[in-house]
Amino acid sequence: MELGKDALIVLLTLSAVYLLTLTPLIQDSGVMDLFAPQESPGVGSSGGGWAAAVVPTRLAVTGEGGRWGIQYDEAQMEEAFPPLGALLGDALSSAGERQAMTEAAWRKKLAGPGIYFDFEGEAPLAGLERWLQGEEKRSLAGSARRLLLCAGEGDQVLLCWQEAGGGAFYSCATALTQELHLNPAVEAAAFNRAYFAFENPALADRLAPYTLITEEEHSGAGYDVSVPLTGDAAAQVLEALSFSAQNHAPVSAGEVYLDGADRLVISDGGLVTFRAAQGERYPVGLTLTDGVDGALALAEAALGARCGEARLYLMSAREEAEGICIRFGYLLEGSAVDLGGEGWAAEFWVQEGYITQFTLRFRSYAANGERTLLLPIDKAASMLPDLTSRRRELVVRYRDAGGTGLAPGWVAV
Repeated sequence: MELGKDALIVLLTLSAVYLLTLTPLIQDSGVMDLFAPQESPGVGSSGGGWAAAVVPTRLAVTGEGGRWGIQYDEAQMEEAFPPLGALLGDALSSAGERQAMTEAAWRKKLAGPGIYFDFEGEAPLAGLERWLQGEEKRSLAGSARRLLLCAGEGDQVLLCWQEAGGGAFYSCATALTQELHLNPAVEAAAFNRAYFAFENPALADRLAPYTLITEEEHSGAGYDVSVPLTGDAAAQVLEALSFSAQNHAPVSAGEVYLDGADRLVISDGGLVTFRAAQGERYPVGLTLTDGVDGALALAEAALGARCGEARLYLMSAREEAEGICIRFGYLLEGSAVDLGGEGWAAEFWVQEGYITQFTLRFRSYAANGERTLLLPIDKAASMLPDLTSRRRELVVRYRDAGGTGLAPGWVAV
């Protein structure tokens, strides 16, 4: 009986407390905020950041009647990529053992029914699987810029790619089928006579073979450029980087902030550098994909929110002797921005599961209403004599040398 009475008293007390929390007095007091889950000050998940970071810059669908290709059009790419990207994610998650293939076989596959993806930068295959599927099942080794879903034997669909850096070609079987997956995607394409340079004898001896040609003429938007670190922006960047603003001092053309023994410098020209003393401020994980996830979270929070009409894309993620080096660049209308001498907008170094240093280049881009009409690619190629000695890819890019305006132009890379 006594135990029953005690239990009833506890129940009535808990019920009274619960009812009290529902009253306006408690709801409006802010007390309940004390019990709300708090975010970790470390590097969190990049969340939706990869929705933009894994959108390719070039896409081509080849069928029996021709080829449909798009590039330099982010709005069209963002509309077309999701269903095709889902197929790529399914292929990566069901990939079998990779097999080496010749370049001749790769070109033959490119010419047949298939879906071609060009991510501009070097994307880790294991990372692509995670970002497109939400997990890593197969974890294919290596990185690739160009990937292809194409017909294999019987009803089989193959995943093919060109290895970043070395340039070797590989293929593997997938669980996709031509009848259910590849053919419906190919048949839905509206062909626009896109082709690769190796398929045109007039361009094959001038351009890199996998230069994608999609139209005779192209125009690109002009942009005004500014450094988005004026006013309260520096304080906002510190907050985005989870860095204390308490201890700081002026240095040459900037300000240095010390948090413990860690050091962050914000320069007047928009350059932000960080060096860790202990290396435990930004935990990201031990794998290359973990490192890219953590680096993107910081880059999006700091740069992505302040770059105007540009977006970040993954340029490279490589395991070096000193650690993992990860670089991101800016894209405008699907065209890469060559920023300064190095080209990248952000560089991160990861050692033993922590980001230990980074460099961020803050630039903000706003369309100014002007458009530049560019020559057709064949005429542009004939006017660049250095292409003939070493076949290179001819692409539309923006070169940001630190000025206040940008216009697009053909660049041999």
